[in-house]
Amino acid sequence: MTPEEKVKSILQDKLHFSAGSKLRRRMLARVLDAQRESQKTKPDSPRGAVRRTITNSRTAKLASIAALVAIAALAISLVPKLTSPAYAIEQTVEALQNVRFLHLVQRDDTGQIRDERWIEIGMDGFQIRYRQQKPHAVIAKYPGAPSMVIEDGQSTAVYRDDKKAVILYDREDQQYQWVGELGKAFENLRQEGKILEENTEYQGRLAHKVWWPYLSVECYVDPETKLPVTLGDAELSYEEPSPEIFEVVYPEGYAIVDARPGATEPLPDWLLEEKSADAKASDAIKQGTDALMDGDYATAAELLATVVETQPNRNWAWFWLGSAQYELGQYDLAVENYTRVLNMLERYPCYYCNYARALAYAQLDADEAAEEDLRICLPEMVRALRLPSAGFIFEYADDPMVRYGQVKPSEPEIIARMINRLRIVSGRNFGYDPNAEAEANEAAIAAWEEWLETDGRIDITLDAELLSIPVGNGQSQ
Repeated sequence: MTPEEKVKSILQDKLHFSAGSKLRRRMLARVLDAQRESQKTKPDSPRGAVRRTITNSRTAKLASIAALVAIAALAISLVPKLTSPAYAIEQTVEALQNVRFLHLVQRDDTGQIRDERWIEIGMDGFQIRYRQQKPHAVIAKYPGAPSMVIEDGQSTAVYRDDKKAVILYDREDQQYQWVGELGKAFENLRQEGKILEENTEYQGRLAHKVWWPYLSVECYVDPETKLPVTLGDAELSYEEPSPEIFEVVYPEGYAIVDARPGATEPLPDWLLEEKSADAKASDAIKQGTDALMDGDYATAAELLATVVETQPNRNWAWFWLGSAQYELGQYDLAVENYTRVLNMLERYPCYYCNYARALAYAQLDADEAAEEDLRICLPEMVRALRLPSAGFIFEYADDPMVRYGQVKPSEPEIIARMINRLRIVSGRNFGYDPNAEAEANEAAIAAWEEWLETDGRIDITLDAELLSIPVGNGQSQ
């Protein structure tokens, strides 16, 4: 009998109490901890060892069982502390609606802070004040990016270390946000959020694991406060910051550039040039993505190349440039630019980019590299069959119109397109049909899950049979 089975037997036979597997494991841990503590004694003499052997009798065994029962009884007395009532996402939505301050911290692999934000939220759910700052080591990688932004409720101060300047904007003209429409995000969590795992653990503490579609992230929720303690790789807390956090201060030696309406001083040339370049780049991206969707890949590549040449920090421009190059058969250039995006967003999962690069590698007969990319993104692709919102970012990448909010794919569309991607990279067909009965499609999704878990063999088949994509009320395109 295993130790856990022994705990289960004692609970049922001696204490007439039935415990679930998770609770039994916790009780077992307490028992084993107590046993280890009892063994932390000095080595016995040979005579003591003989005596211990002689006394290993039925009486000693009963004493051990009695001790085990006592520890198990103690664990039962702690059941309310070890478990929690049934959790509902509605509880988290209600808790978030009462939040007035939010502190987000993201760290790199060494534990150093790479991004930190403080947000004050009004009773209406909209942002009142904001502060975001990044360490100098991060800013050095992205010349021209703000090192800090402070919104004090009236103005937005943008700190530019490269220009030794603080630019002041009216908050209506220039606002930095964590989530613009918090109310919409909360309602999305209420309507579409999914409990992935209840009463699990996060860094040694009890937590619920939840999927938040609007933000496309998993989060861990504290069972007591019902508030998220993480969003993706960001740590969250809700303490009120010190008053100076939202105060705009001017570092010594920095120029103050007033870009607010009514300002009398003219803007410096460098800022005017940047504003003009931003406008031109945005226009070129729009024209380039329109050309990409129209199948004019040469024009798309030409336009997007002009963007990244002048504004190399625009990761989506690099990605869509790679997509245009892929369609032109320039697979080596596509790989190069997809790799650039992955490096730029190294701390964020870019499954869509791993998938795109895998196809480009396959065209170059670099099968091992293609498979390495697919091993990264396949779990997320299969998961999207049950959580379509997890596949939204693939739609976003494939169709810039989704990026600009002009198109919103339905869940059946997302699933069907993901099935097509899976067919291409696996060469498998498990019979999914958007127009079939739910039971049949459930079996197909289960087959994909089993394939990933037990086989997962990659066989890139670029001419795989693909599904017609349902549009609107079930019509196909």
